[in-house]
Amino acid sequence: MRFVDSHLHIDPAESSAFLSLAEATETLLLTCGVDRNTSNDALRLANSSRGMVRAFVGVHPSEAARETSLTWLRSALGRASGAGEIGLDPKYSPLEDGGAQMKAFVKQLEAAQAAGKPVQVHSRDAEIECIDTLGGFRLRGVLLHWFQGEGEVRRAQDSGYYVSFGPSLLYSKKLQRVAVQCSRALVLTETDSPVPYGPLGGVHGPIMVPSVVNRLSELWGASFEEARASIFGNAMRFLGLSEKG
Repeated sequence: MRFVDSHLHIDPAESSAFLSLAEATETLLLTCGVDRNTSNDALRLANSSRGMVRAFVGVHPSEAARETSLTWLRSALGRASGAGEIGLDPKYSPLEDGGAQMKAFVKQLEAAQAAGKPVQVHSRDAEIECIDTLGGFRLRGVLLHWFQGEGEVRRAQDSGYYVSFGPSLLYSKKLQRVAVQCSRALVLTETDSPVPYGPLGGVHGPIMVPSVVNRLSELWGASFEEARASIFGNAMRFLGLSEKG
């Protein structure tokens, strides 16, 4: 493997195309569930992918009010690489203690801590609340996916949390400022597929990962290979794997 798409959502109907692309580009895919059904889809795909896919299971904040029973999660985590996509987002409901989102987030963090598995966290417009909540747990690893909390970068880095950047880094000045602040030892790459990137012609998927690596290398003043190797090593540490794993 040479690259890692650390956060995407693979539709089972498109899995053959994604696996072919991943194999051709030597890209490991970390696919995330957003509810019980998509988490089970992720597990099945990982099981049949010959090591090209790793599954993360969990309930996205948009689904927290519907997925109130999480009794399935502990069993699923036993077969998964980690918990994700979990987190908080005020777009979907209030973030108060005892609310659906916060209850789901805390329960999933508890399950991940008990299982010794890393987590992938959605923190849009809730960076402070997410970091505050994460601080109460001892987790195997934390990835703040598509992190946009420019004012919270230092706090996230001091906590040892990974931050992932996707194709929007190619044109977003804000994300470029965030990337420059980040330690190279705590950066991953992602695409959040099937999210399309309008400024890039609507392209999406893991084929964009090398372009993200290249932009990071430019921002860091490093060679492409130096950036690629650093990011790949970071991903292996996040997953608890050797660099050959």
